[in-house]
Amino acid sequence: MKNIAFIQQHLVEKGVPKDLTKLNANLWSKLIFSETKPLVFQSPVQVFFKQGIVFGLIWGLFMWLFLWRVEPGNWLIQLVSTICFGCIMGGVLSYRITKAHKKLGNTSWENWCSANYKSAP
Repeated sequence: MKNIAFIQQHLVEKGVPKDLTKLNANLWSKLIFSETKPLVFQSPVQVFFKQGIVFGLIWGLFMWLFLWRVEPGNWLIQLVSTICFGCIMGGVLSYRITKAHKKLGNTSWENWCSANYKSAP
């Protein structure tokens, strides 16, 4: 999209947090998922699962690389903590998106683009 910087600036002026105007939450999710609309217009449920998996896998990988390799017998605790971390991070991001939805009032990307710009993507 050509106008993504302008759209991000417009959303920030409307009160949406800057990190929710990006297409993906982090570099890893950018590599895994290709999104065409900002996070604030994505479904909170889908964001919960997508970002929960990405955050959980990244955190679990780093924890295994730096700490957990020395104690391989605690794999169940490590797996559960990785899943919990992913759920917490996905839940926080979904909650923030829901709050931003309420602030904008209109949660559909197509409707928002057509209301604020001449040509919808």
